[in-house]
Amino acid sequence: MTDELITELLPILGRSLDVGFNVFDVMHHGTHEKQLSNVFGWLLDVGGTHNLGDQFLRIFVDETNRTRPGHTPLPFEGLRVQQEVNTASDTGEVDIADLVLENNTARLVIENYFTSDGHGHSYATYLQYSRQGGRRGAVVLLCRDEDRNRLSQGWEDSHILTYRALIARLYAVVCDDVLYQQQNPDAYSFIHQMHRKFVRERSLVEDRDVLKFVTALSHTGEAARYGFLRQEKVAEQFASDIAVQARQRFVEGRELLQRLKALLRAFSEGPLKEQLNATLDLAQVHKVSMTYAGIYQWTINLEMDGLPSAADQPLIQLKFGPTAWFANVQDEYWKYRVEPEYVDYSKVFIARTDTRTLRQSSVRLQEILDGLESSDSRLHDEIIESLAAEPGF
Repeated sequence: MTDELITELLPILGRSLDVGFNVFDVMHHGTHEKQLSNVFGWLLDVGGTHNLGDQFLRIFVDETNRTRPGHTPLPFEGLRVQQEVNTASDTGEVDIADLVLENNTARLVIENYFTSDGHGHSYATYLQYSRQGGRRGAVVLLCRDEDRNRLSQGWEDSHILTYRALIARLYAVVCDDVLYQQQNPDAYSFIHQMHRKFVRERSLVEDRDVLKFVTALSHTGEAARYGFLRQEKVAEQFASDIAVQARQRFVEGRELLQRLKALLRAFSEGPLKEQLNATLDLAQVHKVSMTYAGIYQWTINLEMDGLPSAADQPLIQLKFGPTAWFANVQDEYWKYRVEPEYVDYSKVFIARTDTRTLRQSSVRLQEILDGLESSDSRLHDEIIESLAAEPGF
């Protein structure tokens, strides 16, 4: 078994299967189109209790326009949302669209379904209704999964939007807005759980991940294991082989962390301390220390004089590896963290203890192993930026 196989398999085998609490799972929401139509109707309502105004409406219309780049963009100004609208023109006929967005000049007729499938609704009827009154019309197919092979009878010409794309864009807006989170904790929590349900959990163990597993075995010459008759025994042997390799890699990983710690401390005691003291006015770095143990041990403390907030503990800490992960994910002390979709644990993290803030630096651990130049000022610049920020930035 090669080292290459272990490297390829770790990201796949390391996916957590514990998705945790989610209101959508508890209420069995998200399994029927009407339930999700209610949620999207709420988000599209500019006066909704989410207090987002027209932010999600803008995202929705922008995504609709992006699916037809050659067409004149549809407007978002003044669009009102309706639910359960009959689009049929003939008396007695019924063809109910889940959502409709309209103003005086435009109308978007939206069919929401789990997959990209018109499932018996008439695309022609929807399109005709969208253009009534001389409006610029569009038919939108809103879905969790896009499968163009299921599109027929005109639905191949619809604007296809996925839950994942829309919610990912919305979450990117609210996760960076600390004020919104503080003023709207319930709405933010709901959006956060939507993101977990339809964006993050979609990347746990899907078919594509299982396919990556099989492909990795093929790339590394291990796929022959699938050819043996006693597959249960083969699986046990494979698990044993993986364990031997993983154990060795784990030991090597700890040794690497210790080397990184020594190198980062040396840079902090030398060039970084000198750079900071040359820039700071009243405050000075008087000591660089490594005093923690356990999961906290991959921390470099910059102990400072001259600042009231630095009296009881190191004001600035450099964290990396397991310590950075623990601080960002599990340690409740830290109030402001790096969001999961942006986090990169191959970098050094800068912690400001008085504001309980973690930020991700631009300095990679590989650069520390290679040896940072004494003139490298990136950590200096980002620490100064952190010190200049108001509490709660």
